[in-house]
Amino acid sequence: MMKNNQRCYEKGLTLIEVMISFSLLSLLLMTMATGSVFLQKNSQEQIDRLRHEQNIRHAIIAIEKRIQQSNQQRLAYRSNQSLFVSELYDEKTSQWYPVYLQFDGENPKKTNTWLYFHRNSGTLRVNLKGEHNVLISGIGRIETDEVIPGRLVRITIYCRNTDYQAYTDVRLNWPVEET
Repeated sequence: MMKNNQRCYEKGLTLIEVMISFSLLSLLLMTMATGSVFLQKNSQEQIDRLRHEQNIRHAIIAIEKRIQQSNQQRLAYRSNQSLFVSELYDEKTSQWYPVYLQFDGENPKKTNTWLYFHRNSGTLRVNLKGEHNVLISGIGRIETDEVIPGRLVRITIYCRNTDYQAYTDVRLNWPVEET
């Protein structure tokens, strides 16, 4: 027969020790899982925010590129329509033809609207030959402001999903024409 004092020297774990170890391990794993979910969610939010900001920067680059490709000596701005008017050289016909950059948010009214902002979809679109191709999405609004009337126009683009905004300044060389 075994005596009570011999039990103290037996190897192994008691039920209470196992339950305490299991509880501590469970608590540790739950803390790690919660932290992992938080980090993943935060990371996805940052990725989305950066993507939206990058779209706005691409929109600024697209506008600057179109203005640089046009005849900058004939670039004019119609403030009542948020419309830039210029010319583009056609190498096939060796002629200049008018092009428009429209930022009022309405559907293009001119045939050769090279670049325009579509307010309902929040997109910047190309419409040189009637194709209405989406160039950039995620735009909340585009504002144009004549900093120096007839000489300098600031184009500000606001992101639809964040508070991000970017702007570019456009120098004008041609007198304002209102029609």
